[in-house]
Amino acid sequence: MQIGTDLVLLSSMTTVVIALFLTTYLSRKWLSQEVRLITDLPLVFAIAFVGQAFNIMIVTLQHTGLLPPTMLFFRIRTVGIGGSIIPIFGAILQIWAPSIQRYHNRMVYALALYWLVIDFFVATETLIMTLLIPVLIILGTMMMFTFIITWRTGRLKEVRSELMIISVLFGMASQILRVPLLTTTLFYLPDVLLTISMVLTAIAFANPWYHRGVKTRPEEPRHIVTVP
Repeated sequence: MQIGTDLVLLSSMTTVVIALFLTTYLSRKWLSQEVRLITDLPLVFAIAFVGQAFNIMIVTLQHTGLLPPTMLFFRIRTVGIGGSIIPIFGAILQIWAPSIQRYHNRMVYALALYWLVIDFFVATETLIMTLLIPVLIILGTMMMFTFIITWRTGRLKEVRSELMIISVLFGMASQILRVPLLTTTLFYLPDVLLTISMVLTAIAFANPWYHRGVKTRPEEPRHIVTVP
């Protein structure tokens, strides 16, 4: 049990550090663009990682005994998770459903309302996770398909799309296993899987292979890559 708790603590701290690093890196990358949109993937993921860091930071403080593992803090954590997933939903709508753009804001607001109602009015942690984790899985699957397309078509070369596909799979496995493993001796596994997902995400976005290739090629005009 102690080893499992130590693994949760170590993985949580690692996840927070990586999430804050990615937030800073992607925010600077977005700000350096000549044309900036609120649905650009660097900004979307930067916001998502802020929510992720907030959520995991509370977990870390609880495991160190600085915060009590109460229902109130669980609900606050869930708000942080919503803050990380809702911007991704907005980006997915822009990518997959541009023809109904006039409805995008309503759909985002509807998801936010659903998330908050479930978070603040459902009685137990298990039921809250049961109702919200499917949303994470659906959006994660759609984002995974987005990166499959960019990988197969060679678009979005600044990001290692194949690593993002694996990262999303680890992230979804973390969410799927969280409820069934919550009261078992493998309770720490979802947190470890989430950390692996974050490490892969950091490598995918940092993409040292791309930057080494750029240095060996003549400088080309930068352009924004979109996914059809």
